[in-house]
Amino acid sequence: MIFDKYQWLNSCTGVELHLFPDGSYACRTCSVSLAGNLLNIDSKSEYSGDLASLLKKLPKDKPVALSLTGKGVLIRKTARIEEIGRDKLNEVFPNLQSDQFYVQNFISGDLSFVSIIRRDVSDQILVAFAGEGLNVLLLTAGPFAASAVLRQLNTYGDELCFDGHCVQYTKEWDWTEYRFEPGKKSEFPLKVGIEALPGQFLIAYASAFQLALYPRLPVVSLPAPEVEHHLDEFEQKQRFNFRAVAVLSGFFVLLLLNFVLFSYFNSANEALLSQLSQTSASLENLQHTEKEIASNEKLLQKLGWNKGIRLSYLADQLGQTLPSSLKLKEIGINPMNVTETGRQRKEIYDTGKIKIRGEASDPAALNNWIYILKGKDWAKQVNLDSFSPSGDDNTQEFTITINY
Repeated sequence: MIFDKYQWLNSCTGVELHLFPDGSYACRTCSVSLAGNLLNIDSKSEYSGDLASLLKKLPKDKPVALSLTGKGVLIRKTARIEEIGRDKLNEVFPNLQSDQFYVQNFISGDLSFVSIIRRDVSDQILVAFAGEGLNVLLLTAGPFAASAVLRQLNTYGDELCFDGHCVQYTKEWDWTEYRFEPGKKSEFPLKVGIEALPGQFLIAYASAFQLALYPRLPVVSLPAPEVEHHLDEFEQKQRFNFRAVAVLSGFFVLLLLNFVLFSYFNSANEALLSQLSQTSASLENLQHTEKEIASNEKLLQKLGWNKGIRLSYLADQLGQTLPSSLKLKEIGINPMNVTETGRQRKEIYDTGKIKIRGEASDPAALNNWIYILKGKDWAKQVNLDSFSPSGDDNTQEFTITINY
């Protein structure tokens, strides 16, 4: 169905060529174009005269569907014939030399309308068309192309007459009779949908309609080898062109998709690289800061950092709470750790500690002072390291360690 809709032609010309007994011709043309599901009539024209002069007036940029009528076209009605061979043809046309004629079998309901035309007459016309650069893709004898458009017309009753052709048909649009009466025409103007179509252009329009919808419509045609060859070539060319366009379109879509994906992932990659660079820089800054902090901490330890508490404040706190019965001999804030200093051969301080050595004449007062110190918010831990008699009989020597 994709080929039917998109690979076939966009426009074509239907031509009815009527042969007169005196050798002259009447030519009616109808050009149509397809736009989606709509078939539009683009132009109609009518000429008469000799064949050579007529063909020069036809448009050469569109393929042609040709219907031959008039002198040389013989039509007989018979019972339905599925396949018309030599024997069946001789029953319809006795003593006919079948190899000299093209035969067309139009089946309609229970009937067949068999049309014949001499090969030399038809071939001569086809050669003339080809000589003028006209590409005939479909050839029909008689008015039977009109069967494809009968439903589109504003018909009334069971008979339709147009340009001398009279057709009787059933409710199912099957033809029951055909006759030709020169000058006979419909009593009312013919229309295709809402567009007026004079009767003399009906066969040309129907011929174009058959070709335009060829892949989707059973057609009535003469089996002329040259025309069938041109039709097959045209169809293969259209298929090739469509497939080439489809392949190129597919490649274009793939390239476009590839470009979009490449742009997206390239942008994402650049964003990730930028983020990675920022993260690496942040990590390097963090490591550098950690090293600086560690170095500063070591420096503060060397300097005896008192954890942000002023030494004067600590000394004042100790002095305010010291009982009068106690006598201090030594106060060391962040004192030197003699053991570690000797072991590491560098000055090591006990940061965050206070060493107090003194004498107490009243043990209860010492215990009370330790209790008071433990209640201070800056004191984390208060330990009585030693308590022993001093040289005097009434005093005791003590050592206290405070962690702050």
